[in-house]
Amino acid sequence: MSLPLLVWVDQVSQQDLILLVFASAITSLISALAGFGGGALLLGVMASFISPASLIAVHGLVQLGSNASRVYVFRHMINFRFVKLFMVGAVVGVLLATVVVSQLPEKVLLTFIALFVLLSAWLPARIPFKETKLQIAGLGALLTFLSLFVGATGPLLAAVLRTFDYAKAAFVGTLAFCILGQNILKVTAFSRLGFNITDWLPLVMLMIVAGFFGTWMGARLLGKIHEHHFKNLLKWVMTAIAINLLISVIFR
Repeated sequence: MSLPLLVWVDQVSQQDLILLVFASAITSLISALAGFGGGALLLGVMASFISPASLIAVHGLVQLGSNASRVYVFRHMINFRFVKLFMVGAVVGVLLATVVVSQLPEKVLLTFIALFVLLSAWLPARIPFKETKLQIAGLGALLTFLSLFVGATGPLLAAVLRTFDYAKAAFVGTLAFCILGQNILKVTAFSRLGFNITDWLPLVMLMIVAGFFGTWMGARLLGKIHEHHFKNLLKWVMTAIAINLLISVIFR
């Protein structure tokens, strides 16, 4: 029997919709608690339900809402100097990526996504980085370029931001603002390449609402959960999802 509130979502089955909405809430909670990993984890989950042709664009829309909620929650702690320089580079990165992304076969894109989720799980906690204007802009260009192929570059940016020893709230808010900017650029780019946003809006809106709830819960649990054990568990969950996605690509 159809659920009355869900019948207008026709891009996925109702069972898959419930799983995706739940995944959006949980991964947003994870991002609020750990400061990274939720976007990559959600991408790995979504790859099992959404075709590669739409996956990264839909993920970008959902993460746009999720990151906007984190920006709002942590708005008073954001390092806007870093964000502005990062976004200058991000514009360059997205312009370069749009030339290439539409030419890649679906299997190649899925393989990139799976490998990047796996990489994200086992990145070093910190990547040495100097906070100069040129390097921050260059980082924005590189990560935004990659984001059109692998979907979620938040873990890489998180490893860089940890070098600066921000307070936890500043770290989460600054990371969220940078990724929000990437999401806006990414969705705009895919729209220009032919992706129809309106077809996916019902699903995306439900996932965004769930993501906001997850962020709200995460902000209240911040500091109350053993961070080391939580991050170790997150690594193994991301690894399992990446391996499952690689296996599905092999037998696709």
